[in-house]
Amino acid sequence: MKKLRTLKEGSKLRLKTPIRPVLRQATRWGSTHAILRRYFDLLVFLSVDNDDLAQYLPSPATHRRLEGLLDDLSDCEYVSLALQGDNIDLLAARDLLDGLIAVKPSLGTYIGASANIVHSPYSKLVATTSSPVMQPRSAEQQPTRKEGFAERILKKRKVTPSLATYPLVRAIPPTSNVVERLFSVARAMIGHERQALTPPAVEMLLFLKTNAAYWGVEVVD
Repeated sequence: MKKLRTLKEGSKLRLKTPIRPVLRQATRWGSTHAILRRYFDLLVFLSVDNDDLAQYLPSPATHRRLEGLLDDLSDCEYVSLALQGDNIDLLAARDLLDGLIAVKPSLGTYIGASANIVHSPYSKLVATTSSPVMQPRSAEQQPTRKEGFAERILKKRKVTPSLATYPLVRAIPPTSNVVERLFSVARAMIGHERQALTPPAVEMLLFLKTNAAYWGVEVVD
């Protein structure tokens, strides 16, 4: 890219395409993805017969490795942009990182749920207790790469709801008739003074009415 930005080679390139070469910036890791993507955009305009550029062009084996590297960096770029969205919650962020780890296991050391950079135990707890289930797609439903790696992860994720189960649910009796009668006579029992009563006073009156059979006048006195 530095060679293409020189005055001589840059003038030759401008005759073929308005695309300009870019350089890598040390402060932004995304520039590595940008420079690789720009290289493949400019490759069709570079002539192998140019002696000044021939020594800078990679070999076929290196070119294939660069293609694989571009695919990996594209996945990281998609996830990075998705994490900066306004509609991403904590669970979706964890799903994106887990999907990235699935295709690049070496990243688990840095962005995994148990990575050393996770200092807060609460963050680790949230990341490990939320267990999304990835449903496979059929062959005809496989999306193209243009759709974006992050979008594919969010479309495939299906959160399993944590439903509370009660083994003895059949043994739990239904609402008793006493409770049903209590709700039906509550308004008539309290009367029009109910608006002037505090919630604790209403609770006490209902309690006394319901349990009136357990004490008499002598107990109340």
